[in-house]
Amino acid sequence: MTAPADAAAASGSFAQLFQYKRWANQELLALGEASQAALPEDDHRLFVRILNHTYVVDRIFASHLQGLPQTGYAATNTDETPALPALRDAVRASDDWYLQYAGGLGADQLAEPVQFRFTDGDTGAMTRAEILNHVVVHGTYHRGAAGRILAGHAVPLPRDSLTTFLHRLQPERRWS
Repeated sequence: MTAPADAAAASGSFAQLFQYKRWANQELLALGEASQAALPEDDHRLFVRILNHTYVVDRIFASHLQGLPQTGYAATNTDETPALPALRDAVRASDDWYLQYAGGLGADQLAEPVQFRFTDGDTGAMTRAEILNHVVVHGTYHRGAAGRILAGHAVPLPRDSLTTFLHRLQPERRWS
């Protein structure tokens, strides 16, 4: 059995990563919304679709973590492209859910295997910790892809790295 301090550390680490994910998502979505006029329509649509894909995948894995059906998603993106303000709100709610969920898990729960079915019908199994890691890393990858669309149109990108987040959250980390 894992010591309570280890369980708290594991849960706290995931909570911190999901705080970061929520912050980075909101930074990029707000920038995308503010920069819509700088993007050709096709690039704006692609920007939104990339971030919608991460949202859909987040929701699919949230269903897996809860042992629920796949929340009605038959694929890893939707046919319709949502409006960016609606997507921003949905992503925020999803990120809030993950932050609460991840912060409430103990080490034993993080190690539990979860069996599920992918949208293509194939089966899989991952531990809760592996799923949470996947959700964080997957989102980071796609935020980078969406950011490249903005950069291609001379939109300055947010400083949305984990190091920036940590130092904004705890300015005392800076030393002279």
